[in-house]
Amino acid sequence: MKLPDERRLKCCDYVTLTVVSALSKMIPSAAGDSRPETRVASRLIEDAPQGSELSAIEWLLHDDQVMRECFRHAAEILKCVTGASVTAITLLDKDLQHYRAEAGLIMSPIPRQRSLCDHAVRADRLFVVEDARSDIELRECALVRGAPFVRFYAAIPIRAPGGEVVGALCAMDPAPRRLNRGARDAFAHLRAMIENDLRLRTAAAIDPLTGLFNRRFMLESIRRQWQDAETGERIAAVVIDVDWFKQYNDTYGHPAGDDCLRKVSSVLQIVADEHQMIAGRIGGEEFGLLGATTNPGPLETALERLRAGVEGLSIEHSKSCFGFVTVSVGAATTRKGERAYIDHHELFAAADRALYRAKNDGRNRVVVATG
Repeated sequence: MKLPDERRLKCCDYVTLTVVSALSKMIPSAAGDSRPETRVASRLIEDAPQGSELSAIEWLLHDDQVMRECFRHAAEILKCVTGASVTAITLLDKDLQHYRAEAGLIMSPIPRQRSLCDHAVRADRLFVVEDARSDIELRECALVRGAPFVRFYAAIPIRAPGGEVVGALCAMDPAPRRLNRGARDAFAHLRAMIENDLRLRTAAAIDPLTGLFNRRFMLESIRRQWQDAETGERIAAVVIDVDWFKQYNDTYGHPAGDDCLRKVSSVLQIVADEHQMIAGRIGGEEFGLLGATTNPGPLETALERLRAGVEGLSIEHSKSCFGFVTVSVGAATTRKGERAYIDHHELFAAADRALYRAKNDGRNRVVVATG
C-alpha cells in the first residue's frame, strides 16, 4: 500500500523507549504445533522481559531533545544553589552509570557497581555524604578513587512514570561540604520538576493502544536524528503492514482488532530491542522501524524473525488466504551521504516501495531494497 508523502516520515527515531506491551495476553502456540514459526513466537514471548510498564532509560540515554534541555537547566540551577563544583543528571542502565547535562565537568560512563549513584538510588530520599573518603564502602567508588576525586556527594533518585528508578540528580565536589536546608529543598523541587516533565513527555510520545512511539513523536524526532547521523553510517528504514487488516476488523470487530494490533506490536518491539532498532506505530495497522545496520544481511534476518513471530502467534483470520494474521515488510538501507537516497524522505519512500513489492508478491514476506 502506497503511503502519502506526508506519511513517509512516520518511522521511529534513534530515541529509544523500550516498551514490551501486553506480553501476558499474547496467544501461545497451539499444543503439538510443530511449525517453525510457532516455535519462534513462543520463544520470543518466553525470552521477553515480563510486564507491560514503560521503561524510559534507553530513551533518555539516546538524548531526547526536550528532556535534555530539562536536565541541563536542572543541573545548572543545582550548581548555583549548592555551590558544588560539578552537578549532573546520572542515568543507570544494567551495567553502567551515564552522565547527562554535566555542569562543571565532562564525564565518561563508569561501571554501575563502582558508582556513587548506585548507592544513592537504593532509597527514595536525598542521599548526602559530606566526606566520601571517610566511608569504608564509598571510598572505593570510581569517582572517589580517581578524577574528579569526589569527597562531597549528594543525590536524589529520579523515577520514570512507571515507577522505575532511572538515575539521580547529583552534586559533587573534591572538598568536604555540608548541605543547608535550602539546598536540600532545591533537590526535592528539581526532582519534582524533572519527573513531571518525564510524565508529560512520555504521554506526548507514546501511542496509547500499542505502547510504541506515536506519529507526533516520530515526526518530531526523525529529522534531527537523520541530521545527527555521521556521513557513511548505514541506516535502515522499515515499513510493516498487517495483511488484510480491514477485513479482520470487519469480521471480528474493532475490540478484537485492537487486541490483534497490541499482540503484533509486542512482537515488533521484542525484535526491535534484540536488534537495536526502534519501533513505532505509523497509523492504523502500519508500523515502522529505524536503526543503524552494518549491512542488509542481518537486517533481513531480523525482519524475517519478526514476520515469523507474528505468523507464529496463530491469530485466526478467516479472510486471509493463510488462515491467520500475517505481516508484509518492506525495508531500505543506505549510507548517509550516498546519492541513492538523498535524505530520510527518500529512504522511507524506498522502504514503502519495498513494502508494495512484498504485497504484490503474495504478502506475508520480507523485501529489502539496498541503496
